[in-house]
Amino acid sequence: MQSLARRVIGRCLHRLGVRRPAPAPLAYWTERARAHGPRSVLNLGHAESEYEAVTMAQKRELFPHLARCLTGQERVALDFGCGPGRFTADLADRIKGRAIGVDVVLAYLDMAAPHERVEYRPMDPGRIDLADGSVDLVWVCLVLGALREPVLSRSAAEIARVLRTGGLLFVVENTSEQPDAPHWTFRPVAEYQRLFPWAALRHIHDYRDLGERISVLAGRKS
Repeated sequence: MQSLARRVIGRCLHRLGVRRPAPAPLAYWTERARAHGPRSVLNLGHAESEYEAVTMAQKRELFPHLARCLTGQERVALDFGCGPGRFTADLADRIKGRAIGVDVVLAYLDMAAPHERVEYRPMDPGRIDLADGSVDLVWVCLVLGALREPVLSRSAAEIARVLRTGGLLFVVENTSEQPDAPHWTFRPVAEYQRLFPWAALRHIHDYRDLGERISVLAGRKS
């Protein structure tokens, strides 16, 4: 009954041109995870039945580029904003070491499949609970677009702190030229390069997902 009342009120407000404020980012992504499960980390234009196929397609797009960036000396990978761990175990396997997945949405961590060389940890927005210089690779895949200031800048600073000198930063973000959504910011490649000046990020690849441009950048901490 309450749900029906909310829908009716929402329609009335919409007709009057009154917009309700968007929920805070953490509340939004927590509710999105509850409503859509693992698929909630994808563009929701994908059907639930496409979740595995889309994830495998992303791995085929991304991991060859990651492999070319690795030196073979990496032993600890951080999956920043790991979601339900779609890539975390693969990162551990590819570096033949261990991976740590961190996310602010606890529901995602509960969805992640266990792996003997993977640890999943909750995190607070803009804070990574790891020691300075403790990881060799930071993987960030379609996460930064969901962050607003000041959390975005704090997260970039934390990534710099936990990544060792010479460590690899691998960033995958939606750089489509289109208006921002309430809970997603479409930034150009140059803006991500400015966010991580210490990594000298190179723009190494683009691919398309439902017509939107996804860009791949990589660089090392100087």
